[in-house]
Amino acid sequence: MNIKNTVLFYMMLACLVGHSGANAMAASSTEWIRTDQSSLRLISEREGVAGRDSLRIGLQIKLAPGWKTYWRTPGDAGIPPNFDWSGSENLKDASVSWPLPESFETYGLTSWGYQDEVVFPVEVSLKEAGEPLELKLRLQLGICEKVCIPYEHDFTFFLDVGTPDISPEASIIDKYAKHVPSVIGSSATAFNGVRATALNGEDFKVTVSNSTLFKAPQIIVEGKEGAYFQLMSTSISEDRKAANFTLKADLPAKTDILPGQGITVTISDEGRAAEGKLHVE
Repeated sequence: MNIKNTVLFYMMLACLVGHSGANAMAASSTEWIRTDQSSLRLISEREGVAGRDSLRIGLQIKLAPGWKTYWRTPGDAGIPPNFDWSGSENLKDASVSWPLPESFETYGLTSWGYQDEVVFPVEVSLKEAGEPLELKLRLQLGICEKVCIPYEHDFTFFLDVGTPDISPEASIIDKYAKHVPSVIGSSATAFNGVRATALNGEDFKVTVSNSTLFKAPQIIVEGKEGAYFQLMSTSISEDRKAANFTLKADLPAKTDILPGQGITVTISDEGRAAEGKLHVE
């Protein structure tokens, strides 16, 4: 989100701050952290780490009616979640996946996020395979309705050597992992190509090809920090196997030029979603 939208966001939304923590449990989930607006916990697909060098966990968030939280790039307004795993023991890497968000209109601004419930799947790799894993997570996120409350929560999640059997929470993580966009051009999706072409100094076109028929395609475009992209128009080719999106770029520096800009494109249609990284030609 660029500077002008950040200022506008905080002028229109009253912000309060909350901080809380959850203790470790010798199980496949932490205790719930509860506020008036949300309930959060960490869950694991495995009961233990015996014989494993990696596993999948999830951050589960349940939201009160009318409240929402945000995707990695919120859009015109919002606070993206921030995951800090500092202090974890036997953690090599933690990679967060982002289920496809929905769009929200607030005060004429469009943002991307989640309502009701979301689980962020996290692929965790261990430094020492089969050894106990202690995860320390400091989570910062915004929970918003007509006001936006930035929260900070601390979690400690201990997974013992134990049995690596599938946990009761595994199906919860898997449900949301299925909504994480695949990679454009991979065998996992019918979206088989994407291209971005500059039209002038500010406008550019993104064309996505499809081996099946487009019905109601949507696009999200991300760029470097401070870049903002406004969707101007959407069209579908006559054979319905290509979708064209015209966007206007608001780049953070006056010296920035559109050709060569690195972007991430997320395309969705009728519940299918994929993303790709490319440069504007």
